Amino acid sequence: MSDTRPITWIIVLLLLLNVLGTGLILKELREPDEDMASTPVIVPLEQSDSISQPEAHTEITAEATVQAATEIEKALVETPASVDSPIDSVPTEIVVARVNGTDIGEALLYSYLNQLAPPEQLAQWDRLEDVPQNILTQGINNAALDNLLVQLAIESDLDQNPFIQANIEQNRRYLLKTAYLDMLAPGLVNERDIITQYATLVASLQGKQEYHARHILLANEHEAKIVDKALEEKKKSFDELAKLFSLDEATSHRGGDLGYILDGQLDPEFEAAVEKLEIGQISKPFKTGLGWHIAMVEDRREARPMSLDAATPVIRRKLELQAIQRHLSELLGSAEIEVLVGSGQAE
Repeated sequence: MSDTRPITWIIVLLLLLNVLGTGLILKELREPDEDMASTPVIVPLEQSDSISQPEAHTEITAEATVQAATEIEKALVETPASVDSPIDSVPTEIVVARVNGTDIGEALLYSYLNQLAPPEQLAQWDRLEDVPQNILTQGINNAALDNLLVQLAIESDLDQNPFIQANIEQNRRYLLKTAYLDMLAPGLVNERDIITQYATLVASLQGKQEYHARHILLANEHEAKIVDKALEEKKKSFDELAKLFSLDEATSHRGGDLGYILDGQLDPEFEAAVEKLEIGQISKPFKTGLGWHIAMVEDRREARPMSLDAATPVIRRKLELQAIQRHLSELLGSAEIEVLVGSGQAE
């Protein structure tokens, strides 16, 4: 007869975690914390070489709802500017910590800080001295722990394992090919291509409407009702509640700000709820495929394209990706490939 106790304990643990999560929300609404109200909660992201299925409470972003608009058309609408990570400009020779004699460089540390804060926040920290001490300490600890584990793995001869060696080689090949394509891309697009594409995309926005919205994404109806009640009783502002509780990591640190969105750009269920709202009105909780939302509309207007200067980086990258795809097709077509296995092998 099988032992069901482990399964029972898992179920009990999950129930306790759910109760604790709801309790924390209630506690936060009863006992305002000025530091937490003004600072977004930073949740570390797990590193992965591939895209994995998101859990119910993590990795849920507004970008996942995009359906109708093309990627470039979405980018041309005025939205909060994205900021690249400063990692590329970080010198690698600066040592910030040492673990059992092994150096941790500044560039390596920034790769761990990337997991602890969104790019917009990282861009505000020009020097490591600007990074809040708790985030800096956590980043160093994460890097140190990884170093310790790698040292132990090497001491255990795991680096000699053929399977692990194959994966290391695969990662090396990936980094090399990515670096080559990044070097190649800028020479594949000229200014005339960008101007032509910009004119086409501006014309495509004629007659379209857009709205400026915010939202708070929550895991279930119970949590959504708690936050909805807090809004009704004015215990905290929409901005504060989004920073504290929204699961949308792409917008929570901005108070749930989605920027200006073209009609037809997001999930139809979301748009159906939002289009009924007056400017400044906050919705009641509603459900989509991503979870439960509370939304508000701050403005409606005719779609306005970015200026050419602002749109150029977006258009350039789009054209570069198209040009790279053509280059890869030509490269593959010109190669002499001899198939030695399967039904396509040479006779």
